Amino acid sequence: MHPEFRAARNVFARRYVAVLKGNKALIQMATDEVRQVVGAYVLDRHFSHIPGDLSTGVTVSDVQAFCTRHTLAGHNRIGSLLNLLREAGYLRQRKEAHDRRIKRLEVTQAAITVGKRLLTPFLLALSLLEEANHAIAQLEADDRLLAGISRFLSRHFVEHGSLVDLVPDIRLFMSRNAGYEILLRLISTDQPGEVLAERTVHFHYGAVAEYFGVSRVHVRRLLEDAEQAGYVSLHAPGGRAVEIHAPLSELVDTFVSLQLALLLEAVKHSSSDA
Repeated sequence: MHPEFRAARNVFARRYVAVLKGNKALIQMATDEVRQVVGAYVLDRHFSHIPGDLSTGVTVSDVQAFCTRHTLAGHNRIGSLLNLLREAGYLRQRKEAHDRRIKRLEVTQAAITVGKRLLTPFLLALSLLEEANHAIAQLEADDRLLAGISRFLSRHFVEHGSLVDLVPDIRLFMSRNAGYEILLRLISTDQPGEVLAERTVHFHYGAVAEYFGVSRVHVRRLLEDAEQAGYVSLHAPGGRAVEIHAPLSELVDTFVSLQLALLLEAVKHSSSDA
C-alpha cells in the first residue's frame, strides 16, 4: 500500500460526503451504484451529442433502454429518476422541432457543476498519490476533462461492468440511498470527541441522518446489517459507540483504491485524447 494511501482515502471520503451533504435530490433519487453509472452515461451522451443526429444526445427512452440492458433499474424507476433530476434543475426537456414526440433532455450547467464537484475529491486524493494537480486545474478550466472522464467511465462500464462487481461485499452499502456516503463518513471519522478508542467512534444516527437527508431508521438499519456482517460492533444505542473492525477498513481501502485507479486511467486517457 502507498504510504500516503490512508491519508488520501480520508481526504477523498471527507470531501466527497461534504459535496452530497443535504443534497436530497442526488441522495434519494437512486442508490450510489446506479447514480454513478447513470450519471456518467448521461453526461457522455450529452457531451457527445451531434445536432441533427437522432442517435446521439440524451432521451428518456435511450436512458431507460441502457439501464434495462445492463439490469440497473426498470423503465418506470429510471423514468422517475430522470423526472427527479429535471425537477432538481439538473436536466431540462426540449422537444425536437421535426418530431415533438421525442423527449430530448439537456444537461444543465447545475449538473455540470455538481459533476465536477463530485470528481474533485477523487482528484484531490490522487494528487497525494500521483501528479494530478494539473487535472484539478483542467477540470475547473472548462468541460473537456469532465466530458472525457464521463466517456471513459461510461464505456468502461459497458465493456467491463461495475467496479462493485469486483468487490461484491460493498453492495451492502452501495445498494442503499446514501449508503456509501454513510460508510465513508464512518470510516474517516477522526475529529476530537468523535474518536472514543482506537477502533471505536461516536457516530450518532440522528446527526448522520440529518447530514444526508435520510431517516434515522435508515442509518440504524444499515449499521445493524453491517454488524450482522461482522464489519462493526454496536456498543451503545443510537450510534454512541461504533467499533470498526479490520475487514471494513480493508473493504473500503480495496474499493476506493479501485475507484482511484480507474479515475487515474480516465484522466490519462482523456488527456491523451485532448
